[in-house]
Amino acid sequence: MNWEIVPLPKRGPLFDGAIAVYGEAFAGPPYSDPDRGAEIRERVLDLHGKRAEFQSFAAVTPEQRVVGMTYGYRGVRGQWWHDTVVRALTPAVAQQWLESSYELVEIAVDPKCQGQGVGSSLINRLLEGRLEATCVLSTRTDSRAHELYERHGFEILTEMRFANRGAPFYIMGKRLPVIANER
Repeated sequence: MNWEIVPLPKRGPLFDGAIAVYGEAFAGPPYSDPDRGAEIRERVLDLHGKRAEFQSFAAVTPEQRVVGMTYGYRGVRGQWWHDTVVRALTPAVAQQWLESSYELVEIAVDPKCQGQGVGSSLINRLLEGRLEATCVLSTRTDSRAHELYERHGFEILTEMRFANRGAPFYIMGKRLPVIANER
């Protein structure tokens, strides 16, 4: 399959296609959450899309079919995920991994296209040229997503539950390259 990674606007056919792919990717086990696409649409438009260094990308075929999407932003104190994870880590680990971090918030690949490099391409593009010291994320322990992240150099920092319900999550981090004279 052939695709390219393009910036994902917050409106229009590419955005709608990305939300549809997200819904499909999370409809099956272990997530089994067919309504998650609507939730992500709201979060991007009303909250996440307004955060510092927000970036979003789509993997798009030559026919303009979206087969994957990702987004992230700079993590800072006062954001729910950031503050929740800080409390789960020791102060030294939190300082090391979250003081200057970029959060890979969401990534989804059309289930028919998984295992073909789409997710890897999206991660590489999202992290390209980042000025933060680290990239951090959370992923359910009962999914295989952590295997993709480990192939990209992410390590498990801790395992935790959010709001003491649902499946446990791995909190993972990756050190980003230092860009000369930019920090």
